[in-house]
Amino acid sequence: MENPFKAILSNEKLPVFLKDKVMEDVELLKLSFELAELFAVKYPESVNDILKTTRNNRKK
Repeated sequence: MENPFKAILSNEKLPVFLKDKVMEDVELLKLSFELAELFAVKYPESVNDILKTTRNNRKK
């Protein structure tokens, strides 16, 4: 199957500012995902590890 986007933009060159805008949007999305992962996954895991360590120290 042929890529329809290549047929549409085969002879045209996109402006540099458009490429820059798309890259900025991608970077913003990547940062958003990293922040979400930090607070939704890594932070709770850290708290859980701290609590496990505290419980183990009390038992000894």
